[in-house]
Amino acid sequence: MAWFVVFALTAFALWFWRDYRVQQRELESASAPHRMGERYIGQVIIVPRGIENGAGRITLGRQDWSVRGPDMPAGGKARITGVDGRVLIVDRMPAR
Repeated sequence: MAWFVVFALTAFALWFWRDYRVQQRELESASAPHRMGERYIGQVIIVPRGIENGAGRITLGRQDWSVRGPDMPAGGKARITGVDGRVLIVDRMPAR
């Protein structure tokens, strides 16, 4: 009976450990929902509707994103420099 209890506890411990590791791997993944915007850092975008009062919206892929950065007219170029939750932080590209 004691061997059965030890076996059962070991089996449950291994199962819970595996489940924990899978969850941690998903959280650390670049495609995790809370890290989706990080893949766009460094990308140059064209802001189709412009940024007014430091806020705007763009579409990347199939998702709409809020944008925060300096005011710029529609069609202005910006580089994504960071992510704050579901908000992309951008900086104006220098004129060439």
